[in-house]
Amino acid sequence: MKVVWVLLLVTGYGVDSDSFDTKSLGGYATVAECHVAATQIFWENMPINKEAMCIRVEYWGDDNDD
Repeated sequence: MKVVWVLLLVTGYGVDSDSFDTKSLGGYATVAECHVAATQIFWENMPINKEAMCIRVEYWGDDNDD
């Protein structure tokens, strides 16, 4: 098992659970790298109804996919 921090862009269209889309913006080795990437991408220009978030994800991978 490997762990990566994924930067997600979440877009909301309403309040129920079916009203959200997500898009992966990249994977990072540490939460700090993920937060820096979010800051570099959006700074203070986050579009309305959108939020960037870092989430830790476990996955099966080999040593060549870092």
